[in-house]
Amino acid sequence: MAAAVRQKNNSGNVISRRQYWGLMFVLPTVLFFAVFFMYPILTGFGLSLTDFTLLRPPVWVGLQNYQDLMADRMFLQSVGATFGYVVGSTVPVWILSLLAALLFYQRFPGRETLKVLFFSPFLPSIVVVSIVWKVLLHPNGVLTSIIGPLLGTGEIRWLNDVRLSPISIIIAHDWTIIPFYMLIWLAGLTAIPQELRDAALVDGANRLQSFLRVELPLLKPTAVFVAAISTINAFQGFTLQYIVAPDQGGPVGANTTFGIVIWKYGFQYFRMGDAAAVSVVLFLIIMVVTAIQLRLGRSDDFTLN
Repeated sequence: MAAAVRQKNNSGNVISRRQYWGLMFVLPTVLFFAVFFMYPILTGFGLSLTDFTLLRPPVWVGLQNYQDLMADRMFLQSVGATFGYVVGSTVPVWILSLLAALLFYQRFPGRETLKVLFFSPFLPSIVVVSIVWKVLLHPNGVLTSIIGPLLGTGEIRWLNDVRLSPISIIIAHDWTIIPFYMLIWLAGLTAIPQELRDAALVDGANRLQSFLRVELPLLKPTAVFVAAISTINAFQGFTLQYIVAPDQGGPVGANTTFGIVIWKYGFQYFRMGDAAAVSVVLFLIIMVVTAIQLRLGRSDDFTLN
C-alpha cells in the first residue's frame, strides 16, 4: 500500500515538473503575444473611447466616436467599398488558386519551371507590385494598348472610373496572391494518400467524381485555412488602395476601404479617437467573420455525398 502511494506521488511529481517546464517554454511566446498583440488591442480600444488629436491629452467621450461613425459619410461609404473588395479578393482567389493547384499537381514536362514562374508575382514587395500595376493601368498604358483596339478606343480610364477602378484593384490583388494560396492547396493535395484516389478509380469513379467525393472533403481543413487567412488579409487591404488608386482611395471614395479610413482619420485629420474606433469595428468584423468560417468548417456541410 505504501509503495503504491509513493509511486503515485512520484508520478504526480513528474507530471508537475513536466507542466512547470512546459509553462516555462511557452512563457516567452505568451509574453510576446501579450506585449505586441494584446496591449495594442486594449490600448486601441481605450483610445476609441476618447477625443484624441495628438495635440492635446485624450479626453474621455465614451461611445461618442462610435455614434459619430454611424453618421459619417466616408465611413459609411467605406463599408460598401471594403465588403466589395473582400468578396472580389476572396471568392475568385479560392477558386482560381485551387484550379491552379490541381493543374500543378499533375505530372507534365516543365512542371517545376512553370510552377516557379507562376509563383513569381508573389515574390516582390506589395509596394513594388502596386507601382507596376499603376504603370500598367495608365489610361494610355500597356493594358490599354492591348485591350483598347478590341474595344475601339485609345484610352481606358482604369483607375479614374468609379466602376472600373475597384475591379482593377481587385485584379491586381488576385494576380499577386493566387500563387501563394495555390501552394497551400497543393500542400493539401499532396497530403491526401494516393491509395484513396486509386480506390475511387477502381470503384468506377471518374476524375471529377474522385475529386468531388474523395479529395474535396479531405481538403476541408485546407479550405478553412485558406478562407480565413484570405478574408483577414482582404479586410486589411490598404497598400493597393493607397498607391494604385488616385487620391488614396479614389475616385470618389470607390476604393476607400477601412484601412484607408483609419489612415485618413489618424494621419490626415489627426482624429486618433475616430481612427481607433474604426480599428475596433474592423477588428470585431474580422473576428465575427472568422468565427463563422471556423464554425462552418467544423460542420459536415462541406462534405459532398
